[in-house]
Amino acid sequence: MAITLKDLARMAGVAESTVSRALNDKPGVSEETKEKILKLADKHNYQPNRLAQGLAKNKTSVIALLLPDLKDLSYPGLIASVEKAANKAGYQVVLCNTAGSSQKAAGYLDLLQRNQFDGAIIVGGTPAEGKFLRLALENKNNMVLINMLLEELLLPSHLIDYQAEGILAAEHLLEENNVKPPLLVLGNEQEYAEMERKEGFITTCQQHLGSSGEIFSGVTDRAEGYQVFFNIVEKNQPPLAIYVTENFAALGLIEAIKTGGYLVPEDFQVIGTGSDFIADIISPKLTVVDEPLAKMAEEATEKLLKMLAEEEIDSEIKVYDPEIIAGGTT
Repeated sequence: MAITLKDLARMAGVAESTVSRALNDKPGVSEETKEKILKLADKHNYQPNRLAQGLAKNKTSVIALLLPDLKDLSYPGLIASVEKAANKAGYQVVLCNTAGSSQKAAGYLDLLQRNQFDGAIIVGGTPAEGKFLRLALENKNNMVLINMLLEELLLPSHLIDYQAEGILAAEHLLEENNVKPPLLVLGNEQEYAEMERKEGFITTCQQHLGSSGEIFSGVTDRAEGYQVFFNIVEKNQPPLAIYVTENFAALGLIEAIKTGGYLVPEDFQVIGTGSDFIADIISPKLTVVDEPLAKMAEEATEKLLKMLAEEEIDSEIKVYDPEIIAGGTT
């Protein structure tokens, strides 16, 4: 059983308040008594009750990280960056998977409102409806947003330039083949990121060729990526250039290309999105539009830590630029 403050006080023959002052290096305790208490604490591996300490100081040293769906391949790196920056400053991170539920998101924000968390980092796609506004009006707004903008609130926001992703992908594919318009394979086209990628991609194709290629949407996993290949070859003849916004879909697409007896990149050039383990295991290695998620997550966390330290900050919107990382599929 873990030793308590009360146990230490009994063993040292002093009051609990004396033990607390000694452990926290506060005045009012003789050096002899302090040394005795510290030796007892070390001998019995005493661990302070951090929750009790937090309640006393109205501080928990815990940050909530609200995510819309833990299945997203980009999240492991993002989570690691948040944890690294938070742990360095003495904070722990609690992962809050909202699973697309506004009720679950509101429940986590209720914990912030009740001071169970010192602050929160909220990732785009997390539904919360009016809860953000209510927290801001109550001055419980130690919140930083990642890939999310709220027009009614001036909260620090860190965003990937998704439209630039579509532009970069189109330009890269057009460098190799400027005769046929490249094709676009989207995930959920109702999502903000996908709409922005689509806009950048189509606009660039039209500027260079006067037209844009076909768009296939709702393609999010390996099986759907495999199937969409057959829809593509029914309407088009290679060589073709394709931008796929979901790497699982890109994996299935490339498998189908090979099964059909075609070559990558000779017959089909493919660009994916984001550097993850899927991009690495595809053969040849997938060319991607890379997103600086780790840097963005680290800087968003540092911004929140400054807010918690009551440093003066700007409610700024910071935009991060993507880049092409060449693999063997283009």
